[in-house]
Amino acid sequence: MLTTAGNAHPIRTSYAEADFRPETQRLEIALRVYPDDLETALTAHAGHFITLANTPPPAFDLALLAYLRATFILRAADGTTPELNLLGRELKDNAQHLWIYFYCTLPGGPSGARLAHRFLRDAFPDQLNALRVGQKGQTLLFLNNVEKELTPAPTKP
Repeated sequence: MLTTAGNAHPIRTSYAEADFRPETQRLEIALRVYPDDLETALTAHAGHFITLANTPPPAFDLALLAYLRATFILRAADGTTPELNLLGRELKDNAQHLWIYFYCTLPGGPSGARLAHRFLRDAFPDQLNALRVGQKGQTLLFLNNVEKELTPAPTKP
């Protein structure tokens, strides 16, 4: 997929926010990406051309969910891999950003859970992914394929 100089952006980043809802035992995630980067990654992952404008929404969402499950890899504290579920998506900022909303059930909460946030890194090795956990939580940066703990254990005094 080609981008024109006017559409190209020199820094490849995504930003995500994750909040745990104790009443539903759900970790809810909102992920902001550049639509053209996502189209490039989905096309490569699916093996056929995928665009927001021309791919029917159900087919786009199936490809998106498969890609999320392959690149946003969460492990609960007990070692299980909760299944990600797509809630929806929306274009914002004059179609400059696509927000993707998804969740997983995470009994016991995010404590001890680990994440390998590899979204778009297969298509763009220089991709920087940031994830803020909780309203006042930490922000984790994913510069490579390293797995990180969502809520590190408190340090001893």
